[in-house]
Amino acid sequence: MNHILSEERDGLSVSAVLWNVFPDLIIRNKQRENEIGLEVKALHTAAEEKSANLATPLQLIRYRRDFVVIINWGWQVSSEDGVSITYPHIHLGGVFDAWLLAKIRDYGWLLNQGGRIKGIDVATAIINSVPAHLFKAEEGNMGKLMRIQLPGEMPKSAPHYEEMKDEDERYMEFKQRVLALGLRETFLEICRLEGCETADARVGTEYPQQCSNLGNVTLPNGLPFQLIAGPKPEHWLRTKGDSSLRRVAVLWLGVKLEWKLFSGRKGLWTLVGQGKKPDSEYEQIQSFLQTAHFLEEVADS
Repeated sequence: MNHILSEERDGLSVSAVLWNVFPDLIIRNKQRENEIGLEVKALHTAAEEKSANLATPLQLIRYRRDFVVIINWGWQVSSEDGVSITYPHIHLGGVFDAWLLAKIRDYGWLLNQGGRIKGIDVATAIINSVPAHLFKAEEGNMGKLMRIQLPGEMPKSAPHYEEMKDEDERYMEFKQRVLALGLRETFLEICRLEGCETADARVGTEYPQQCSNLGNVTLPNGLPFQLIAGPKPEHWLRTKGDSSLRRVAVLWLGVKLEWKLFSGRKGLWTLVGQGKKPDSEYEQIQSFLQTAHFLEEVADS
């Protein structure tokens, strides 16, 4: 980063903060003054609950001078000179105003009381214990990056509302791409374990507002295998599923990577399996994909 800054921005330099406080990196000017702070977070594509957290109190974040850098990564398999290599691959990166995100975080948390009493005491978020009417520090859920969202009941008269709204729209688009990438990478990993050399998988524009097809492949045993994601998968299968195929397996993945596996035969669909996480239940998915229930007519076709 210093090499890039020395070429692009004369006099700027970057240094790491060596203790565990906000931010992680500081960009300094020629006078060594703190110009910009960068808090770097990493999200793994296949994680069920992406737990990276922006927990720093609002008053410790500088308006328009501190930023959150979010890196979305996953394990990638490559081959070079006949050697298989597994490495951490960065799929997506985003930079957002840390002060605005923290402001959105606080409003969202405070407006969603959820039957509890919530507040922010100086710098610490507090919540009442149940059933006693005592207060304790918030339980660590506030600030999870994938949960930060401007609440619908947010008053438009609130200070910085338009700025928060614009940043929230950018952030929501980024989060949707992160979720879609997680589904795509999970599907590609299943295809790889099934022995597929290539698979067609994409990050669709319709997801997550509506159910859509995100991936297609033909397994080595001849079975067409598809990935869908979004709300109401059964409705999508009935209305948009390929009714011309004599046999097809369709995997549906949810936001937290819960899964359902459907068997299709000329437009008739049967739920044959479901579970919580594909990475820990792959053998169950594999057994379904290799059963006669799917394959009895694939060879004939």
